[in-house]
Amino acid sequence: MGTGFLEVVVTAAFGAMPIVGARVTIFSGDTVLYELVTDESGLTETVALEAPPLSLTLDPDFDGIPYSVCDVKVEAEKFITVTIHDVEIFDTETSILPVNMSPAQYAGETVELFIPPHNLVSKEKRQMDVPKETSVFPGVLNEVIIPEFITVHLGRPDRPARNIRVPFTYYIKNAASHEIYSTWPPASLEANIYCIISLTLNRIFTEWYRIRGHNFDVTNSTQYDQMFVEGGQIFQTIDRMVDMIFNRYIRRQGHLEPFFAEYCDGRRVTCPGLWQWGTVTLANQGMNALQILRHFYPSDVQIVETDNIGGITESFPGYPLRPGMSGPAVRTMQMWLNRIRANYPAIPSITNVKAKLICRNELLRNS
Repeated sequence: MGTGFLEVVVTAAFGAMPIVGARVTIFSGDTVLYELVTDESGLTETVALEAPPLSLTLDPDFDGIPYSVCDVKVEAEKFITVTIHDVEIFDTETSILPVNMSPAQYAGETVELFIPPHNLVSKEKRQMDVPKETSVFPGVLNEVIIPEFITVHLGRPDRPARNIRVPFTYYIKNAASHEIYSTWPPASLEANIYCIISLTLNRIFTEWYRIRGHNFDVTNSTQYDQMFVEGGQIFQTIDRMVDMIFNRYIRRQGHLEPFFAEYCDGRRVTCPGLWQWGTVTLANQGMNALQILRHFYPSDVQIVETDNIGGITESFPGYPLRPGMSGPAVRTMQMWLNRIRANYPAIPSITNVKAKLICRNELLRNS
């Protein structure tokens, strides 16, 4: 057996407010494995759990389940108790379980969430609605924007189901964590994540569902889109990679819209697009992410980056901020960090900015 790791992050309002002192119980069946308490940032300590050997996640011919599962119960005063079943644990990997708590309406209120089998071991087959490609897209949007939030329909597009609104980066991390194994080579992970980002942005850019009368951007049905699991874990390797590349996507030369990067596992199901297991073989042969993409897609596909990020334009000046820089953009970022620190006190205080804010507020009051 191998060893995986689990860290639980307990917040309200999708990460805006950490919940301090939440009681977290990790158990398997009727056996309690750990009893933890969240710190000032809403985090538990990272704990070790048994998992099948790493090699099974790299073997396309293995037909079993290459991960272990555990259940997690989270309790906090004045909040609904949440129990999440079948949290996935991979050998050598850290699973990050973000638990979003909602205020309780009455004492003893509880909710249970069940994580379905990982898509690479699931029996469901994809039947994606592939849009017609065009070099001059006639849609409403005339530029690609990385949205701050995305609305996900928790079911097939033609069936009633709840819609949830989640941060875009969280959606990408969640989808990637349930579509591919985080133990795969970096170039393989990167290529697959570009596909997930591009497919998602294509749905948003073309307004694929909204122009058909729906009030959501994408579904969590793998028959139509890609896997998203409410309450599902995110793997640390994927979490870090998405933070680096979330504003990059695939497009074809001469095209404005993000490329609809159709993909499948390439083992149980084959398709005209990328084969997920095939990316592992190509990465092991030394190919980088772009070379892998061009192996499966037209040779003119390219990876492009945009700084057009919805919802955070005021704090991002359009260029990276580096040590030693000064000016309005730096002051804006310092003010944002101090505001975030109100909810996350583990972030060090920027005292000179506080003094400037006090002086500014005093001037405003006296003017």
